[in-house]
Amino acid sequence: VPGPRKAPTSKNGGTQMRCRGALCALAIVAALGGADASQAARDQKWLGKLSTKARNLRSALETAPRRDLSEHEAALSEEEVELLKEEAEEEIIMLKWATVIGIAALGATFILGFLAESIHLHWLPEAAIGVLVGMFASGLALMAHSDGLLEKEKFDFEFFMIWLLPPIIFEAGFNMNVQAFIANLCPTAFFAFIGTFASTFVVGGLVWWFGQMGLCYPLGMLAALTFGSLISATDPVTVLAVFQALGVKIDLFSMVFGESVLNDAVAIVLSRTLLSFNNPENPVDAEHILGAGKLFLIIFVGSLLIGAVGGILSSLTFKLLDLRHHDEMLYMEAALSFVFPWCAYFVAEASELSGIVSIMSCGMVMATYTRPNFSPRAVRLTARAYKVVALIAETFVFVYLGMATITFPIFTYTVWHFFFWATLACFVGRLHIYIGSFLTNCFRDATSKPPPISPAYSFVMWFSGLRGGVAFALASVSYVAGDFPSTCGGFDGDDERKQESPFCSDNEHNDSLAMMQATMLIACFTIFVFGGAITTICIYFDVLLEPKTARRISLLSKFLFPLRCSSQRRAPRAPRAPRCSRRCTSRRRPLS
Repeated sequence: VPGPRKAPTSKNGGTQMRCRGALCALAIVAALGGADASQAARDQKWLGKLSTKARNLRSALETAPRRDLSEHEAALSEEEVELLKEEAEEEIIMLKWATVIGIAALGATFILGFLAESIHLHWLPEAAIGVLVGMFASGLALMAHSDGLLEKEKFDFEFFMIWLLPPIIFEAGFNMNVQAFIANLCPTAFFAFIGTFASTFVVGGLVWWFGQMGLCYPLGMLAALTFGSLISATDPVTVLAVFQALGVKIDLFSMVFGESVLNDAVAIVLSRTLLSFNNPENPVDAEHILGAGKLFLIIFVGSLLIGAVGGILSSLTFKLLDLRHHDEMLYMEAALSFVFPWCAYFVAEASELSGIVSIMSCGMVMATYTRPNFSPRAVRLTARAYKVVALIAETFVFVYLGMATITFPIFTYTVWHFFFWATLACFVGRLHIYIGSFLTNCFRDATSKPPPISPAYSFVMWFSGLRGGVAFALASVSYVAGDFPSTCGGFDGDDERKQESPFCSDNEHNDSLAMMQATMLIACFTIFVFGGAITTICIYFDVLLEPKTARRISLLSKFLFPLRCSSQRRAPRAPRAPRCSRRCTSRRRPLS
């Protein structure tokens, strides 16, 4: 079985399809081997020649442009070339069917989410519905034994980071309350930077210690810290989807949003930095640790500057063009606003910085300085257009996660004990929320703006530490790259505990697979359990913008908080005056 390989990039996607076609051709030839020994020997000899030619063709196709294919195809016979072309066409057809299934799953998620909301099924959020729909779609392909379709539905890191995550982050930054975000910048920065750093070592240390105690699968120290870095970052996609649907208060939303976006960048940089120590030529010493800290500052500050420059350029462009006084240019005005954030994102990515931080910074600058240069109709149009694009992207993220539960070996040699103890470690790692709230309240009082962080806010922020697409994307990249291929990396090869441990009996398992499985299981657990209960939590602690007590509370909330629910029932309204008397009263005129 071939080992995991990186997904093909868009530049040479067509050539990679032909390479896969060559491999499929080899599989077909092997399956159709002759019955007798002589025929099998001849087929084996011909298969060896074809294998050599296919390998040469694959290496050539990976580097050669498509116009030079005829030269390399000449190395094969006409029959072999036709076979490769047929396999390539079949892969294109599978890609189209996978696209149809993904779009249909997206529509099904919208419909089922609306039906669930209409019957007040708050314990099953739209995020969880998307995961279930994705699992169902890939499950059908699995039952149909369509390996090609499953391959096309597999979670792709580049697709997620380029086409799904940027519109979600930009829309949140463009339509958010920038003043509230800046007012709560200090606690947000504490939660995102110091809190995530502390959570990385707390979660990683606990997971490593649990493995050493024999309670779960033993990860190596570096693998445990890498797992702690990627699982400690809350997922902005999940948090924004739930909180925007609920409508929480501005201060709480700004802190949760800022933490989820900023510590996403922290997780990416931390995991990249920790993986750099996986090289024997890069030892863990003071010099390399300082270099890693310097690299983090360069990435974060550089990304902020690129996003700010993009936002300022957009403001100057719209101010000089003065499109707000040209009603006939409404749609061009809205279309032009798409240029600057995506340019900032790809400039940061091309500079090996964080595109997520850059596009968030660009969105906030555009909301402050570019939006006043829009016409009133363009303000409404851009806000709604970005919202639609973000809604499609964030919904498909959950569908994509559901598909990944089937297309990746999540339930093969599953490390259930590791999942349980890693979840417990994540709960402990989120306790930095209370420390940051306590330190923030030392500089605030009842008369300050914004007010102190209440215990209710602290608990909701701790409870809203959901995981999702970002954490799994980082874990899947590590698994595909084979960063930690050893089995039970926490034990040495001659350690007796490795021989006696029930978690190390299977040589097919490795540390990268254990990290990916635990990440997916934790993401599903937090989406279904925490995401389903967060509506009840927000109602109970009264952190919503609009009073939700008039809404029909689910049976789960009545069971958990019977006294609170009974006390929050709406009091009977006083009888209204007759309509005619109000009209007559409003029309009375004082006597002259």
